[in-house]
Amino acid sequence: PTVSISLVPSSSQPGPGRLLCSVMDFYPAAIQVRWFQGQQELSVVATDVVPNGDWTHELLVLLETPLSVGSPPAARLHVSLEQPLSRHW
Repeated sequence: PTVSISLVPSSSQPGPGRLLCSVMDFYPAAIQVRWFQGQQELSVVATDVVPNGDWTHELLVLLETPLSVGSPPAARLHVSLEQPLSRHW
């Protein structure tokens, strides 16, 4: 899969915004994306898994809480891989 993390500005909340994890071109469709700060799992809002028409899929997962001071959040993906894939902001 292709994974990217981007900052999404918030028009309704003060501060730097929220982090969005985009996961593209994965197969099969079974995937789990979770955000962590340290060992604590954070709340997220996610789209449904969307088929691309070429057997691959995509998913967007938005961190619900705005960024704060402390250890940076990390997105961890559990897909059909031998080891989980982790991306840090």
